[in-house]
Amino acid sequence: MPRASLALVVFCLASIALAGEADKPDAGPAPPETFTEEQREHWAYQPLQRPEPPQIKEGAWVRNPIDHFILDGLEAMGFSHAPEADRVALIRRVTFDLTGLPPSPQEVEAFLEDRRPDAYERLVDRLLDSPCYGERWAQHWLDLAHYADSNGFELDAERPDAWRYRDWVVKALNEDMPYDRFVALQLAGDEIEPGDPEALIATGFGRCGPREVVGGNIDPVVRRQSELTEVTGTVGSVFLGLTVGCARCHDHKFDALPTTDYYRLQAFFAAAHFVEVPIASKAEEDAYRAAKKEVEAQVAPLKKRLAELEAPYRKALTETKQARLTPAERAVLAIPEKERTPAQKKLAAGVKVALKITWEEVAAAVSANPDDFNERERLKRAIYEIERTLPRPPAKAMALIDEKPEAPDTFVFRRGDPKNPGPKVAPRPPGIVLASQPNDAFPESIPAGEKTTRRRSALARWLTRPDHPLTARVIVNRLWQHHFGRGIVATPSDFGVRGEAPSHSELLDWLASELIAQNWRLKPIHRLMVTSATYRQSSSHKNAQQAADDPDNTLLWRMNRRRMEAESLRDALLAVSGELNLKMGGPGVLVPIEKEVEALIFTEAEVVDLWPETPDPREHARRSLYLFRKRNVRYPLFDAFDAPDTQTACAHRSESTHALQALVLLNSDFAIGRAKALAGRLYRESSGRTEAQIRRAYRVVLARDPRPPEVEQARRFLKAQAALLREKATRGEPLAQPSFTPTGTDPAEAAAWVDLALAMLNRNEFIYIP
Repeated sequence: MPRASLALVVFCLASIALAGEADKPDAGPAPPETFTEEQREHWAYQPLQRPEPPQIKEGAWVRNPIDHFILDGLEAMGFSHAPEADRVALIRRVTFDLTGLPPSPQEVEAFLEDRRPDAYERLVDRLLDSPCYGERWAQHWLDLAHYADSNGFELDAERPDAWRYRDWVVKALNEDMPYDRFVALQLAGDEIEPGDPEALIATGFGRCGPREVVGGNIDPVVRRQSELTEVTGTVGSVFLGLTVGCARCHDHKFDALPTTDYYRLQAFFAAAHFVEVPIASKAEEDAYRAAKKEVEAQVAPLKKRLAELEAPYRKALTETKQARLTPAERAVLAIPEKERTPAQKKLAAGVKVALKITWEEVAAAVSANPDDFNERERLKRAIYEIERTLPRPPAKAMALIDEKPEAPDTFVFRRGDPKNPGPKVAPRPPGIVLASQPNDAFPESIPAGEKTTRRRSALARWLTRPDHPLTARVIVNRLWQHHFGRGIVATPSDFGVRGEAPSHSELLDWLASELIAQNWRLKPIHRLMVTSATYRQSSSHKNAQQAADDPDNTLLWRMNRRRMEAESLRDALLAVSGELNLKMGGPGVLVPIEKEVEALIFTEAEVVDLWPETPDPREHARRSLYLFRKRNVRYPLFDAFDAPDTQTACAHRSESTHALQALVLLNSDFAIGRAKALAGRLYRESSGRTEAQIRRAYRVVLARDPRPPEVEQARRFLKAQAALLREKATRGEPLAQPSFTPTGTDPAEAAAWVDLALAMLNRNEFIYIP
């Protein structure tokens, strides 16, 4: 036999042998891992220590310890820092950073007039106490959790109680819940506070990711492993700042994360399942049942009439399909199901699928008769409108909990295949992280509790140990990133060897130590960051030599200018137009969307309204945090301005610049609507004189007075634009009008104000944070 043929035979025989053993787990445990000295010495795994702020030459500039570390780096390179930003830039910057909203003209005026030495610190404290703070920083956290109000995948079914987790995050942040407790409740709230509905809701963190739910089509073993994969990867990236998901199918290519450690981490969640836990009172349950019974009674005769109308069409469709069956297919249906052979069962299953009548077929058949078609549409609409009056179902917690105190065994899946189990592993954190702690830092086995395995609470305790090398470093780096535009570690969810090294390692350790010293409270760390001289630098400072030597501003010799995130941009548009509704919490709001976007929504069932808008238009002006997030529906404004797609955890948003952004801000119905409202606000809040309205526009939109050339430029624009619009009106074309105009206002002049307002909302000075 030729050598090549012999090799092929050997390969095939080996493959067959391996396939026969594929679903048999190894009898022995996973071998212990070993780490090289180089792996152990990686900076992220070193014990957390609190360095002393370095001595610097220019002490007068320093406002708090952060500045010692930054100035030390600047002095070492011979760099100078930027001057302090002007007060308008400061209030815009810190208000957007802490609340995600622009300062009002009244707030700007009050700050400019406050000449007390601690005026800025007082402003910061007021913003940290604002409920808008929790909403702003909840959005950052929800990016990490990849929160949405639907499952994703093809069906993208709604998650009716997901919003309760979103509201829990807002509340926890506003109350300045210590970060160690914030972490622990999200991982194991049911174990830490058994019976507490809020703690159950907190475990929704593990439920935020996409989940494929298709009845009967997915192997339950594969589905279960998908759930565990989602949770394991998210926990690893969000809390540890490590790309543990890369070790699912093979040892991590770069980091000291063997596949065995991936499955050891996954074992903490082996007993945890997705459960909707009722948290409503008995009175609420009873009230809902009564309301549902009443609605069902109202729609019953309508559904009966609809079924009667469709019956002859369904019968005709069935007869047509039956006529197409072969003799063998008809014969197999006559055989009792229990008496069918495997081949007959397979054939019968195919016949049943062929005979199934879909709603699309019924609708198409009925459409041939206009009277029946119209009656069917009327009945469907009537049923829909009645059912829409039904209150929301009783509250449930979208939880991730253990349903019993025993956990199934966890195996290392070869190549990530759940049908190919390898060695058995026990729950344990990654060994490379344990290597930086005492040997007894974590037990190999975790005793089961009375109702749960207690595994997740053990993981939470380990994550929040004061000597943990990663948890505090990771979260303070995330805070720094959102305030300065770039983390001290520029790869916020990758502290591994392929991630960026910290630009100021001692500062990172000092901040992490300070967080723990502040009992893990985040607000004091925010305050330190935004009151530092480093944060208060101008972003427009020019220094050609320093820009050439440090083009990415890694040393922070000036402040970074940043574009608003998509949600902040939408909220700012609503705020300056005077429309923003600051109501907090509750189910997601369905705002109007373009028909082209709605047409992309997939449904298996026949529905009257694919996107049932929230009826109250005032709700449409809620903050973006409260918009209904359907994974497969992308709001054009959010899409254009780099909002994450919620399919994966997002640690750092892109900041792109492209033509579509200008098109969305100039031409979309949403942007034009805000321009109309802003123009109406300018009419309402000024004396009616052109110059007063121009000045008001600048104060509302840009938080400053216009310069004389800007006033003159706006005057010329209004005059020229009004002339163009009058000509347009003579051709019978409609003119966009402000939401409010004084009696007797020339429509062309009013429309010119809409265009000026739209131009103001498209200025870089509005869209970018100084």
